[in-house]
Amino acid sequence: MEDMQNEQQEPHRRKRRKLRWGRLIIVLLVLGLFVTGLFWGSVWLYDHIINPPQNNIAAADENIRKNEKLNERINVLLLGIDDGDSEAAESEPKRTDAIILLSFDPKQNQVAVLSIPRDTKVVLPGHKDPDKINAAFAYGGAVMAKQTVANLLRVPIHYYCLADWRGFIDVVNLIGGVDIYVDKDMYYEDPYANLVIDIKHGYQHMDGETAGKYVRFRKDELGDIGRVQRQQKFLKAAAEQMFSVQNVTKISNLLATLDKYIHTDLNTLTMLKAANSFKLFGDDKMRSCMLYGKFDDSSGVSYWYADEEAVNKSLEELGIPYIKKQEETVQPEDEQEQQEHLQPKERQ
Repeated sequence: MEDMQNEQQEPHRRKRRKLRWGRLIIVLLVLGLFVTGLFWGSVWLYDHIINPPQNNIAAADENIRKNEKLNERINVLLLGIDDGDSEAAESEPKRTDAIILLSFDPKQNQVAVLSIPRDTKVVLPGHKDPDKINAAFAYGGAVMAKQTVANLLRVPIHYYCLADWRGFIDVVNLIGGVDIYVDKDMYYEDPYANLVIDIKHGYQHMDGETAGKYVRFRKDELGDIGRVQRQQKFLKAAAEQMFSVQNVTKISNLLATLDKYIHTDLNTLTMLKAANSFKLFGDDKMRSCMLYGKFDDSSGVSYWYADEEAVNKSLEELGIPYIKKQEETVQPEDEQEQQEHLQPKERQ
């Protein structure tokens, strides 16, 4: 008799369990939608009411500033402050040690990275004589740096990010280090700066301190050009590591670290749109190259010289739309397979 009662009750128990699981799933879905809506609502409120974005697009002329095709992308100028081996006094304005254009295509989830050697020869806004591009920040801060790069490349520069090396080191440590292949032994010692760089050839797992030395090293035959090549190589490796699955849970800590060490005019919503182009939310479609050019010391000063043809070639290789001088038409994006160049191999 008891067995019959148990058999009769068992379906009811199973039914109740199913109902409870169904309710739990519905509650979780509703809660997830609520939290997502609350998050994006907060982002919208912050970016449009509390801290609305400023329209400070740097461009060589109004045609570029207002061109819809060019402004479909998000162009961010990444600047790294001198790492301490500068000859400038502590109180003097700092020059930028790293100058990189990050160009995001939110629709295609593509990222283009153009590294600009800090010795690139330019005429700064308001100046008559040539100077090195890394002097722009020292003379006029982020505003002049954005304008100088915009004039050189003839693309709009929408935002900037200014970082110091302490933040770089902390971010690398936070993501658990970066795996990278070192092409050759790297050794340099400067007792006055209390600096020793000793990195061996081969595959290395670099913590923040070692990574900082790797991207700052320039005591080889290529000097600053070799440093730019290593910075670009490291940036790609770090991006893959930063947006890996195991680092998803560290996003809040990463943002807090970036907020501490980085000055930027990027708003939160634009940051998220740019991040969407990386591997975390889509396929890895990063293109990278260094600004084409050649060594030029004809004036007695060592420059990296990039004429208009070299600039255009660099942008076309990366698929970044631009406007040529004396033209009003936007150059088409390069749809070829991803390419990289690490030139020059020697001074010319």
